[in-house]
Amino acid sequence: MLRSVLDPVLPAYEVREYHQIAVDASPEDAMAAALALRAASDPIVAILFWLRGVPGGGLSFRAFFSRLGLDPVVETDRAFIGVGDMFGVRIAFGMWADERGDHGARLATETRVHALNPTARWRFRLYWLVVGPFSALIRRRWLSAARRAAEGGG
Repeated sequence: MLRSVLDPVLPAYEVREYHQIAVDASPEDAMAAALALRAASDPIVAILFWLRGVPGGGLSFRAFFSRLGLDPVVETDRAFIGVGDMFGVRIAFGMWADERGDHGARLATETRVHALNPTARWRFRLYWLVVGPFSALIRRRWLSAARRAAEGGG
C-alpha cells in the first residue's frame, strides 16, 4: 500500500475510506481543481447531503471541512488535511495529489476515524454500517468532478 499523508496525523484508526483517480494534469492543477469544487459537487452528492442533514454543500472544500469542525493541519499546493474531534471520535480527512509514473497526477482522498472510547467505537461502527457506502460514493464523485475540472471538462 502507498504511504498516506494521514499517517503522521492519525496513525491508529478503526475506519478508513480511501479512493484515488488518475488525472491528466499536474498535481498542483489537480489539487487546485479539487479544492475549488463545491462540497456538493453534483446533484447526487447534494441529495445525499440533504438526506443526512450535512450543512455547507455550497461551500468550497476548504470552507466545508472547517464548517464541519475539521481544522486544517496541512495546506499546500498538493495536499489538504483536516482533523477534528466530534461525538467521541477523531476524524482525519485528507485530499492530495502526487505525480504518476507516466504523466499527470494521482488525486486521492482518505478519511480515517479513531474512536476515543469504547462507547464511541461501538456507536460509530453502527453508524458507519449505514453511512459508509454513501460516504464512498460521495468521495468517488468528488474525485471524478475534480478530474473533469482539472482536465478542462468543467
